[in-house]
Amino acid sequence: MKDSHPSAFPPPKRNHSRLREWLSRFTPFYKERQALLARIALQNERIEALTALLSSDRRRLAQIGLLSDVIQNLKTVLDQPVAAQLVANAIRRAFDCPLVSILCLDEEHKEFVALAMAGPARHLIPPSYRQPVQRGLIGRVWRLRMTQVANDTRRDPDYIGFSSETFLSELVVPLIQRGVIKGVLVLDHYNPGAFSNTDIATVETVAEQLVEAWERAEYHQRLTEFIQAGIALSTMQDAQTVTEQIAAIVRKTLDARFAFVILIDQEGSLTRLATSGQAPGLERLLRKAPEKDPLIQAVINTRQILRLRDFQQSPLASHLKPDHASLKNLLAFPIRLQELSIGVILAFGKRGQPSFNENDEALASLIAAQAAAAIESIWLYQELRNTLSTTTLLYQLSIRIMLSEDISKAVEAIAETALRLGNASMAGIVLLSPEGQIETQVEVDPDGIETGTSHPMALIRQTVQTGQTIILSDDRFSSKVCIPLQTQRRTYGALWLDIPEGRWYNSRYAANLQTLTNQATIALERLILLTETRNQALRLEAAYTDLEASYDQTLNALVSALDARDRETEGHSARVAHIARQLGQEMGLTDEQLKVLERGALLHDIGKIGISDTILHKAGPLNAEEWEIMRTHPEIGARIVEKVPALSETLDIIRFHQERWDGSGYPLGLTGNRIPLLARIFAVADAFDALTSDRPYRPGISEMYALNYIRSQSGILFDPQVVEVFEKLLLSGKFNDFIPES
Repeated sequence: MKDSHPSAFPPPKRNHSRLREWLSRFTPFYKERQALLARIALQNERIEALTALLSSDRRRLAQIGLLSDVIQNLKTVLDQPVAAQLVANAIRRAFDCPLVSILCLDEEHKEFVALAMAGPARHLIPPSYRQPVQRGLIGRVWRLRMTQVANDTRRDPDYIGFSSETFLSELVVPLIQRGVIKGVLVLDHYNPGAFSNTDIATVETVAEQLVEAWERAEYHQRLTEFIQAGIALSTMQDAQTVTEQIAAIVRKTLDARFAFVILIDQEGSLTRLATSGQAPGLERLLRKAPEKDPLIQAVINTRQILRLRDFQQSPLASHLKPDHASLKNLLAFPIRLQELSIGVILAFGKRGQPSFNENDEALASLIAAQAAAAIESIWLYQELRNTLSTTTLLYQLSIRIMLSEDISKAVEAIAETALRLGNASMAGIVLLSPEGQIETQVEVDPDGIETGTSHPMALIRQTVQTGQTIILSDDRFSSKVCIPLQTQRRTYGALWLDIPEGRWYNSRYAANLQTLTNQATIALERLILLTETRNQALRLEAAYTDLEASYDQTLNALVSALDARDRETEGHSARVAHIARQLGQEMGLTDEQLKVLERGALLHDIGKIGISDTILHKAGPLNAEEWEIMRTHPEIGARIVEKVPALSETLDIIRFHQERWDGSGYPLGLTGNRIPLLARIFAVADAFDALTSDRPYRPGISEMYALNYIRSQSGILFDPQVVEVFEKLLLSGKFNDFIPES
């Protein structure tokens, strides 16, 4: 065959119509593919956005859960550093920050002081770290009183960095309590822009909760200190000392800069006054004329607590001038006793706050009640002393009269007693016969019997004739009082005295002298005198009994307050006190020992004031560290009570009530008879009540099961002799009234 050249063939025919047809069919598929790819890309973007949002939400939920737990824990923390550390640790975990720090404000030195740190970089801030309030991002927060965030610390001129670490983000949140900055919460992070608006809001919420926890801790601390001061106050017996102590308690408990206290005496005069703190200008104005001061008089006449942010704006106190601006806020309240105002308390200048608050008002009510109880006790004590002094003088007079061999010796005794009782510069007695002749006369002064006869005879005869007491003013400094010596049968003569001007118008003074004259005129009727003296002795004994009962009521009120804190053992102290008293009585203790045993049993757990509520109210068993803290309560209680002289004898029970016969107790591990007897008696009573009482973690057992347990521990935990007496009393039904109902 002959080879052919390509050019020998004709070119193929181009079918343009078929190509166009094919392209027309392919184009929609291509466009649809492109649209599908675009939708897939958009969907991927949405998935990525949702994934990021989900991750953010998960982080947010984790933060909220963790911080919610912290907020709940803060409600039971009553210690400022502990609360701060709890928050620092939680924020560190929630935000994964290398450094979280909490600084509190030292107002006196104008510095922020390190309080708590958390995170791997916490070593950068030593425990003694201090920073002036004007420096750094913290200083900007202090000036603006607002949260500040540096998303890139390299561009923030206020940021103060660390030489060994590079933090590119810092968040500073102020800790503000009632409008005043108390500290700052600082978060540092290595990454720029590490804190979102949501993060900032979360941290600000936790900061608010921390400030509230600090305020609760501060209030609890002030209340604890007030209780301790109130115990000491109730034992004082001098009015001026009590007034000064009230002023000191007011200033400390209310955290005031200056306190002013003024009391009304039983005659209605403003006589007792005390201050605490330095405000000489205010003190001078308040001392000037308190009976005319409109503020003092307004408080006396009200039942309400007066709280002023600026007392100069009130018409009641506009006449007062504060020594400096920090004294302008005022809390004023009355001391009331049996619906009557007996004093006024003024507290000026709340430290670290623009004014006093509702918590201060609550504490003010407690202070007023405690002050009223202390003053009532003082008045009763003074009345008892006056009664005792008068009774003693009259009793001694009765003895002298009975031992006198003639009337002149009896008259001398009456005159000398009148001189002392009336605090007079001179006294005399003239006895007249029925015919008006002088039968016996005597004149005495502080140096003894006077030989002269300078009796005011005209005044004496006028007194005898009228049968009335006559007061004659000699000058503006002294008066002469003449009192008839008379009975229903006749008038024998008169007693006269030179006394300070106006003294007679004191009702107690006049009553005492009148009692003396009445007794002197019936000297011959010795049986009546003896009966009267016995009656006075009985009234005095009853008054002392009332005072003792009032003291025990104060202790019971304190124990009730402690029981209210530890609800698991409510009523425990009172029941144990009754059981221990029965035991002690059966074992032959004296009345004084029984009283000490009863009071010691009431106060045995007072040391739990110093134990955290977290431990005290823990539902489950305590761990080893918590037990160590709980074991300190006997020593804490002893330290509280040893400052109160009237309760010193109860120290053995409070300090050693956890000691055991075999030495396994605490705090000293005493054994056998080395443990004080009263503590050994208390231990058995305490164990019995604890076993038979219901607790949240277990029900109480029956008295017989409790007895079997106590028998089994005789000679191990308990004194065998005490156990023997206890068993006898229990089986005889002596404790039925004190066993809790199942």
